[in-house]
Amino acid sequence: MDKLKLTAFVLLTLGIIFYGIVILFFLLSISSLIILSIRRVDVIRVFLSAMLIGFLFEKLGLTTGFPFGHYAYHFPPYLLGVPVFVIFGWGIFSYISYLPVMDFPFKYRVLFFPILMVIIDLSVDPIMVTAHYWTWISTYPNWYGIPLTNFLGWYLVSFIISLTSIRTKEMKNSYIIFLITYFLFSLKFLIFAKPQLIGPLSIATSLALLISIIIFVFNRLIVKKGQQGQ
Repeated sequence: MDKLKLTAFVLLTLGIIFYGIVILFFLLSISSLIILSIRRVDVIRVFLSAMLIGFLFEKLGLTTGFPFGHYAYHFPPYLLGVPVFVIFGWGIFSYISYLPVMDFPFKYRVLFFPILMVIIDLSVDPIMVTAHYWTWISTYPNWYGIPLTNFLGWYLVSFIISLTSIRTKEMKNSYIIFLITYFLFSLKFLIFAKPQLIGPLSIATSLALLISIIIFVFNRLIVKKGQQGQ
């Protein structure tokens, strides 16, 4: 692993370890992003696109209930009614989800990225609702108090974000190590979960492990197939 990638990996891993200190998490994550963007400018593009697209859909959701459902925030400071930390969250979560698949061909990246994002929200949303950072007005049908429309909305928005990434055809495996940071992100939520959140976070962490294994195996098979075809 080259020095830039290793530095970005270490900084992001430390950020996740210190996730409970929100400012430190954001600083370390952004530092990782900036360092990696020296070689891969697409990570900046996805990060910024995710914040913009996430903000626009959050604003739409607050106004109309589409695509997530009807909810209200109690999480200042706000930008036009949308919490600033939620906007940054879209960017950071997209960065964490994009890293493991950013060297995948575009069609596979678009396939996996939204799934990775939804699995993150399976952990984040129950935590934030329990902490009363936002309230769902309608929660039926639901998953541990979160309406299923929320996760469908996350999939839709994440799919749109994935369309802003670079269109490539060749499969590589140079950034597959970031599956570790992705899984660690979900695992950290479970390790420090409140008793009432053990259920949903156990499921979310199990799904994070499963998708990480699937992506790793898929990557190895496609790379091997490409090498045999040369």
